[in-house]
Amino acid sequence: MSTWRMVPRLGRTPDDVNVAVDSRGSVRGVDFEHLIYEKEGRIATLTLNRPHRGNALCRALRDEMDLVLDDLDSDDDTRVLVVKSNGKNFCTGYDLTEWAYLWGTAETPSRPEDARPHRRAPIFSRREFHESRERWMRLWRIRQATVGIVKGACVAGGLDLAGVLDIVFAAEDARFGQPEARTMGEIHMFGMWPVHLGMRKTKEWLFTGDEMTGIEAAELGLANKAVPADEVEAVAYAYAERVANVPLEMIYAHKESTNRWWDAMGITAAIAAANDADAMAIAGPAMADFERIQRASGVRAAVEDRDAPFKEHRTYWDAYQAGGSSSS
Repeated sequence: MSTWRMVPRLGRTPDDVNVAVDSRGSVRGVDFEHLIYEKEGRIATLTLNRPHRGNALCRALRDEMDLVLDDLDSDDDTRVLVVKSNGKNFCTGYDLTEWAYLWGTAETPSRPEDARPHRRAPIFSRREFHESRERWMRLWRIRQATVGIVKGACVAGGLDLAGVLDIVFAAEDARFGQPEARTMGEIHMFGMWPVHLGMRKTKEWLFTGDEMTGIEAAELGLANKAVPADEVEAVAYAYAERVANVPLEMIYAHKESTNRWWDAMGITAAIAAANDADAMAIAGPAMADFERIQRASGVRAAVEDRDAPFKEHRTYWDAYQAGGSSSS
């Protein structure tokens, strides 16, 4: 039998909170290992809780997130879902230890079926990426307004999570980027960059894999507003609490009416193209070089080798202003 406790937020007292979360982080009888899920009034909060792994997205975390969406699908009282993270980083991407089987470097695959040789075939990689995209699209379409709080790194797969949220508030010094684009193909939702940034800005940042700050992300449309890191959570909840005054059916109508524009332009087919390109890219020579270094020295060494030519300057503009070059 679980011992139940009440979980306050932002200095509220337990009497203000209307959801019970047990001491192991369970909700509705389900034990959450990688997430914290709380409800207060008309606002729910989902917190990524893998700070020791940079809040990287593992399969178990994605499964727990699906359970949260199951709950919200049947919850007509909650009007806003806030998504944030414990630790210094919002999300550092997909957990590469679970995807290493795709390039043959997983010592112990996280699932028995991943040890089968045919699992490395691009057609099966493509299937995995399409399934991941469909799960993200469920969050994109959920009835409640979704509000993200981004501090620290929001890179690679973290951009897929942030990309499908309705509203994003970022710390001014947050870091957004797709460094995996330098050797490892595309991410499963493409970060929704063409939607948020437009074609030319997407290419400008994707071609180099450079990181933008929270301020730049807000200027370009990837975030709604950038504020000092110690204020971003309070600002996000101030917005969420204002939205929570609007009836759920109106929030959902506004979301559907807006999202339908992108549906009509073929957003699902467009993202699927990124999944197809990803499956082909990781079977190419760039990934083979990454694999070679990872086998010899580990994934950290492979990532450092990938990023080495870009380390001296954060962006091409920084390199230009310094009078140097980002390549040698």
